[in-house]
Amino acid sequence: MSAVRKPHRQAEACWESPLIIESHINGLRSKEHNPHTPIGHQEIAAEAIRCWEAGACGIHLHNTNMRFTGEKAFEDYMEILRPVREKYPELFWYSTLTDTSGQGEEASGLEHAEMLQKNAGMKVCCIDPGAANLPLSTDAEGHINGVGYYVPFSRINKQVDLCNRLNLGIVWGVYEPGYLRTALQYTKMGRSPKGSSVDLYFFGDYGSLAMAPVNTSGAPPTVESLYFYLDIMQDCRLPWFISIWGEGSADTKPLLKRVIELGGHIKTGLELHYDPQRNLTNVELLEEVQALAGDIGRPLAKQSEVCGILGIG
Repeated sequence: MSAVRKPHRQAEACWESPLIIESHINGLRSKEHNPHTPIGHQEIAAEAIRCWEAGACGIHLHNTNMRFTGEKAFEDYMEILRPVREKYPELFWYSTLTDTSGQGEEASGLEHAEMLQKNAGMKVCCIDPGAANLPLSTDAEGHINGVGYYVPFSRINKQVDLCNRLNLGIVWGVYEPGYLRTALQYTKMGRSPKGSSVDLYFFGDYGSLAMAPVNTSGAPPTVESLYFYLDIMQDCRLPWFISIWGEGSADTKPLLKRVIELGGHIKTGLELHYDPQRNLTNVELLEEVQALAGDIGRPLAKQSEVCGILGIG
């Protein structure tokens, strides 16, 4: 008889590996959102080095223009990465997708990935398998303004094929429950290469891009939301992370604490964080999670351990 699985809310603290904390140092937010946001090749490179030296076990970064594709995107990334990798050749890092708007469904958004794998040591790739409306503001008539983010199956299939051909782990970005179910279906079909993981997104009032509390996307950053996602994932053995986007002044410590207790991993940084009352730095955000792990008693992963924890060969 198989053991009866305890509901997650009743589960005791238990983990199979030390805690990986990644720093997501920049993205679509600007210095208007937070003056510490790194902009330009030199600032982004210096910030990657600062976070690595502060103990981040992974660095996720954007280049200076998401509209660059292929070789142009690759060269723009390399302007950032050359001084970083010269100082820390072992750095575990990964890029984002490129903006495919106006390029047609034949574009994968990962045309730069093979070049970064061969020339900059990139071992994993982001895939966002779904669609979401991302609000930015409301007007006097009560209309919501924002942008739609849609990745069709034809493009997802190209991305999955590329990652499997190159043996690049997939970072499955989960904005909404449908994203997770799609990622799990690919995983069931044996299409998640070694080194793949799941990134569960939680959205506060400011969401991924807004400077006003107008978010309508995704699950709120609560422990109950975590349990909902973990129930969907209960037969999945991929390592899992959480990202908290635009939390504002919300108290997210209960969620972070439970993730640490249940064996998950955490992504933090100024790509994600927005609070108009607290302009923290990437390093300060990293240190907050490091301190919380210390309070709970879960050891922090060493940078040399990350590939082993994620199953990267």
